[in-house]
Amino acid sequence: MNSKTVNQAPLMQLATSRNNQPWVCTVYFVALGGKFYWLSYPERRHSEEATDNPHAAIAIAVKQDLPVIGIQAEGDVSVITNIAEATKVLALYVKKYGAGKKFVELLKRGSNHHQLYCFTPRRVVLFDETQTTQKPYREIVLDD
Repeated sequence: MNSKTVNQAPLMQLATSRNNQPWVCTVYFVALGGKFYWLSYPERRHSEEATDNPHAAIAIAVKQDLPVIGIQAEGDVSVITNIAEATKVLALYVKKYGAGKKFVELLKRGSNHHQLYCFTPRRVVLFDETQTTQKPYREIVLDD
């Protein structure tokens, strides 16, 4: 499954935790180069938790009607401050959602309130009932 296909999904579920208390939220996202990006305020619960504990998980329903296609992954969250990376990501984000047009400019000035977050997966499960209903999932370990 490529980024173009994944980017057709409008939303991503992000799971974070603090003190063994899990939290799931929904974010607008874009996928690029095997990573997943979203904009958020740093004081939101999921942002604070990802800053304190970068280990997280995501779920994306790429195709919600039957047969279902989805992605689940575990990995790590980081904040993107690199202007070149942010520029590439935000071009996709603006194209997909029409939002975030001023982010790169504000990042360069150091005056943006949103932060750009990146989820880098270590383990990914692709769930694709269009291929088979016998065993529609395939696990990929990226860090071993």
